[in-house]
Amino acid sequence: MKFYLLLLMIFGVTIFTSAFAKTHYPPLFPYPTQVEWQQGQFKLDSQTKIYLSSNIGKHAAQELSSFLQPPTGYLFEQTQSLAQNQVRFQYVQGMENEAYRLHVGENKIVIESSSEEGMFYGVQTLRQLMPKDIESRMPINKVYWSIPQVNISDQPKFTYRGMHLDVSRHFYPVSFVKQYIDWLAFHKFNKFQWHLTDDQGWRIEIKAFPKLTSIGGKRAHTVVGHTYDYKTLFDGKVHKGFYTQEQIRDVIEYANARHIEVLPEIDVPGHSSAILAAYPELSCHKQSVHVEGQFGIFPQVLCPTAETFSFLDKVFAEVSALFPSKLLHIGGDEVIKEQWLESPFVQQLMVKENLTSGDDVQSYFIQQVAKLLNKYDKTLVGWDEILASGAPSDAMITSWQGIEGGINASKRGHKAIMTPYEFTYFDAYQSRSVEEPKAIHGFLPIDKVYGYQVVPDDLTTEQQQLIIGVQGALWTEYIKTARHAEYMVFPRLSALANVAWGNNDNWSRFQQNLPNIIRRYQAMNINASYSFLTPNIRIEEATPTRMLLNITSGLSQSKLNVLAYDAMSDTEQIKSLNIDNNGNVALNEMKTIKVQAQYQDMLSLPLTLTVTPHKAIGKNIIFTNQPSGDSKVKINDGVFAYDQYYDVNQFAVFYGEDMEAIIDFEHNESVSQIIMGVNAGRHRQLVPPDSIAVYYSNDGQQWQQVKYINGVEVEQPVIRLNFDTISARYVKVIAKNKKQSFDKQIPLLPLYIDEIAVF
Repeated sequence: MKFYLLLLMIFGVTIFTSAFAKTHYPPLFPYPTQVEWQQGQFKLDSQTKIYLSSNIGKHAAQELSSFLQPPTGYLFEQTQSLAQNQVRFQYVQGMENEAYRLHVGENKIVIESSSEEGMFYGVQTLRQLMPKDIESRMPINKVYWSIPQVNISDQPKFTYRGMHLDVSRHFYPVSFVKQYIDWLAFHKFNKFQWHLTDDQGWRIEIKAFPKLTSIGGKRAHTVVGHTYDYKTLFDGKVHKGFYTQEQIRDVIEYANARHIEVLPEIDVPGHSSAILAAYPELSCHKQSVHVEGQFGIFPQVLCPTAETFSFLDKVFAEVSALFPSKLLHIGGDEVIKEQWLESPFVQQLMVKENLTSGDDVQSYFIQQVAKLLNKYDKTLVGWDEILASGAPSDAMITSWQGIEGGINASKRGHKAIMTPYEFTYFDAYQSRSVEEPKAIHGFLPIDKVYGYQVVPDDLTTEQQQLIIGVQGALWTEYIKTARHAEYMVFPRLSALANVAWGNNDNWSRFQQNLPNIIRRYQAMNINASYSFLTPNIRIEEATPTRMLLNITSGLSQSKLNVLAYDAMSDTEQIKSLNIDNNGNVALNEMKTIKVQAQYQDMLSLPLTLTVTPHKAIGKNIIFTNQPSGDSKVKINDGVFAYDQYYDVNQFAVFYGEDMEAIIDFEHNESVSQIIMGVNAGRHRQLVPPDSIAVYYSNDGQQWQQVKYINGVEVEQPVIRLNFDTISARYVKVIAKNKKQSFDKQIPLLPLYIDEIAVF
C-alpha cells in the first residue's frame, strides 16, 4: 500500500475539482422532518443545569448527563426552577409517540415531547449538534461547548426501524452486542433482530436442552476463503460461544433503556444443522450430522413430528419468557425439502393433511409453530418464503428476496417489514475495489442504500399502510471481527437511518455531509469505511482498436490520482495517460488502470481495472450451449473482471456444460494469441476449465486445431494461449467443464469465462 501511495505522489495524474466548501452546520442523521437554522450559538458550560417539567424525560435527562460528563467534566445539576443556561426537558401533550421538538436558543435548550422515546431521540439529535469531540470518553479541557441555534420539529415515518445481527456464523460477545445497540439508538432505530441460531451454531442457552449449546454451540472448524471456492480449505480451529439466559436478560434490559425492542430469531425448520447435531432424532432420517463449518444452504431440516413440535414448544417457552417482545422470528427461509419428500412419515402426513408439495409441508410446519407461539402471546415473524403455500393469518413478513415478498404479504393482509437484500444487506461489498475486505457477494454502495424507497407505489393506500417499516441486516459468514463488522455497517447505517426515519429525499446534502459523518464515527472509535470515495470507471466505448474510459470520483469534491500499468506485467511499468477535463481516457493497447480518490486526509481504496482493445470486440459469437442470463456480452467487452471484487454478472457462466464459442471476424484476421479470463480476483477461487482447445476456419465448416492444453490448474486469473500466426475468418474456442461436482450443494459445476481476448 505504501508503495502505491509513493507512486501516486511521483507519477500520478491528478484531476482537481472545485474546493469542497465547509458545511456550516453539523450533519444530522437521520435528517429531521423540519429544520430551521438560526444565527448564534448556545454555550454549554460548567454552570449549565438540567430542568425537568415532569417524570417524562427523566431517563433521557440521565442519558444526556451521563453522556456529557466524561468529555466535559461537568456534573449537570438538576433544578426545579426555570432560569437561563438550562437544558429543559418539557412534557407536552398531544404529540405522536416518538415525536419531539428541539429548540436551541442563545440562553437555553428545550426538548419537548409527549413520550420518553421522543425525549430520547431529541437527546440524540442534540448530541449530533455538538462538536464531534463530545464523543470522547476522556476529559477534554474546554471552557464551553458551542451548539448552533436551531429549531427542529421531528417524527419518524415508520413505526418499525430495525437492524439485524447474525451471531451464529461468527459469535460476538455481549460487550459488542451492547455497543451495536448503542449505535442503533444513536441512529434512532427501535428494533433489533438478534439472529441466534443457524447451521453454524446455536447461541442461546435453553435449560431444557443443554446439548443445544454444549454440542450445537460449537463447530470443529470454519471455511477459509469463500465457501464456494474450487478447493475448500478449513482453519482447523474450534469456533464456539453462546449467551446465558442471564446475559440475554442483561442485553434486553440494556436495549429497553435505549428504547429498542429485541426480537429473537430461532431459525426453523431449515438452517437446523446445529439443532440436529445435538438432537438427531428430530430429523426424518435420525442420522448424526455436524455443526456446519461451511456457509450456504444445507439439506438438514426438522421433521414435522410430534416429537419435534414438543421440542420446539419447550424451546419457545424459554425464549418467550426471556424476550418481552410480542414478535418472535422463526426464520422459515431456504428450506430444502428433499429429506421431507424422501421420508415415509412425511409421505403419510401429506396424505393425512392433504398436502401436495414440499411447500405445503413447510406451510403445515409453520402453521404448527404459529400455534405454539400463540400459547405464549407471541406473533410469528418469518422471511418471505413462508408465503409460498400460505402463512398464518397474523404472521408478519420480512421481505428479503426483493420487494415482491412485501407486496405479496400486504396484498394478502399481512404486515410487512421491507429488508430487500439489494438495498439493506450490509454483508455486500461497498465498492468495486478488489482491496475491499471479504464479503459474501453482491454490491451495495451507500448511494443505493440511501435511495431505497420503502413503500412500493403499486399498492393501494390500505396495502401501503401494512408496510410498517424497514430493516437492515448484517450476516457474518465472512465477518469475523468487531472491527470488520464496523467497517461493513458504517457509514451505510447513516443512510439506512434516513430511509427508516423517512427523510431520504436529499442525496446531495447527505453526500456532502458524509466526510463529517465519518469524522464523528471516528471520534466514536468506529472503523468506518471510506468506500463512498471510491472512484468509478465507466466504459464509454469499446472497439477492436480503442477503449474509451470515463473516470469519476465517488465524491465530486475529491481529487483523483490515476496510474496506468502494462497489464499483467511483472515490472508494472507506469505509462503516461492523456486524461481530458471530463475524466475521459483513450487506450489503444492493453492496460491496467489504478485510481484512488482523496478528500483531505481520507484516501479511498484503489480501484483497478484491466482493459484491452482486441479483435473479437463487437464481433458475433455463436455458442453451442448458451451461458446463463445476459452474461454472454461480457465475454468480448474488452474488460477483465479479476482485479475488482467478484461479481458473477461479469462472467459468462455454463452450469454443467462445456463452452464452445465461435467468433466470426467477418473477414480474415491474423491471429496468434488468445487471453482468456477464467478466474476471479483475490476473494474467490472459481472452477477452472478441464481443458481448452483453439481451432480456426475460413468457411465455418472445416476446422484445424492450433492449440490444446489439458489438466488446467489456474494460478493466475487468465490463461494465455500462444500459437503460430494464422489467417482466419472464424476462431473456435472450446473449454471443457470439469462436470463432476465437488460439493453436494452444487449438482452442476459452473464454468466461468470472463473474456476471450483475441490478438
